Amino acid sequence: MGYWGVKSYENDLTHDALDAGFDKVHEASYEALMDDRNPLPYEKVHEQLANQETLDQSLVALDEMVDGVAYELDDESKLAWVGVVIRHVECRLDLTKEMLQRAISILENEDMEWPRPTERKMRLETELALLRKRLA
Repeated sequence: MGYWGVKSYENDLTHDALDAGFDKVHEASYEALMDDRNPLPYEKVHEQLANQETLDQSLVALDEMVDGVAYELDDESKLAWVGVVIRHVECRLDLTKEMLQRAISILENEDMEWPRPTERKMRLETELALLRKRLA
């Protein structure tokens, strides 16, 4: 899996799953917003379009990519699953208690090596705080 940042969704597998989910739900409007000529950053496009259906379709796409249930597989698949969840939580989507608890558990047990471990630890704490706040 390719990483380019420290956020749970800043990896190739999560990016591909999110892209597939948003594209399936929003098709042409998503494609237009993701065009390089559009000045909106990636995160703002997601904030405009995220909904329950994009979450569901992104998770379906992820499971298809990893040929199984992502949150039950290896660390990279679990991280990708959490990345999809985190991205939707950041977009203010309400998630089920079960989903939030699963994401928290995966992050609490994360045992992956990161190119920038200190920055990842700080981001991990931020993501856990966000999930716990939503759970409360």
